Amino acid sequence: MKRSFNESQKLYAYLSGLIAALSLFIFYVSAEQSEGFLIICITFVVIGAGIWFGPIYALAVTLIVLFVLGTLMMFFQTGQAVMFSAEDGLRMLIVWGIALLLFSFISGRIHDIAAELRRSVKRLQSEIKSFVAVDRVTGFDNKQRMKLELSEEIKRAERYGNSFVFLLLHMHYFKEFKSLYGEKETDLLFQFVSRQIRSSVRETDKKFRPSDERFGIVLTHTPAEHMPAVLTKLKKQLDTYQLTNGKYVSLTFHVCYLPYRRDIRTADQFLEELENEMMMNEL
Repeated sequence: MKRSFNESQKLYAYLSGLIAALSLFIFYVSAEQSEGFLIICITFVVIGAGIWFGPIYALAVTLIVLFVLGTLMMFFQTGQAVMFSAEDGLRMLIVWGIALLLFSFISGRIHDIAAELRRSVKRLQSEIKSFVAVDRVTGFDNKQRMKLELSEEIKRAERYGNSFVFLLLHMHYFKEFKSLYGEKETDLLFQFVSRQIRSSVRETDKKFRPSDERFGIVLTHTPAEHMPAVLTKLKKQLDTYQLTNGKYVSLTFHVCYLPYRRDIRTADQFLEELENEMMMNEL
């Protein structure tokens, strides 16, 4: 946080310096040259390239501009210059070149500091996400907590010979439902689904919401032979949902489950096996 604060101060300082330098340059160009508008426009292009793409691009644009103008001055020395009068064209080109190099540096630094701030924000968001283990809508644990709990369950099964089954539910047409009925109705839907799942499994079973449309359940001390009964109960509980307007919609899911096996040693292996090898059945 302290580093981000310091970077923010640097960003404000460079922005203030850029605005001050640009104001002075515009005043000077407007007073000295009839072609000032074109010069100012090109200067803004260089600054924009630096802010959006970085110092290398701003410097490249600056060098191209100076090369083109220098070449034009060589061809129009007779007093009929396109942009500069013969008397002060060289002086203006030097002043403008120095100004463009300065603007390239400042705008490039703004780009770099802003990029670092974005990376810091992403890191903080990632850290916050890892600390917030509970989904706000359903009250189920999130994906990070799911992997941790699954790893612990695998270790207990290896140590004590426990059996468990991991069950994954994937809701159909989640995006279509959200687009049609809105955020509030979608939250109510998932609150309903979470209540029905809780009523269908034991309190000691662990419930997760690894993504928007998915639910995971670790059924502890459960052999695979019990899964047909569990799925039948879930299907009955999750068959229909009543909207706030009183109408009913049918809910359909894909379900896959995987009992614990000794050849699966990590949570990632378990989830990969679940995704790739287990048969998918509609609930």
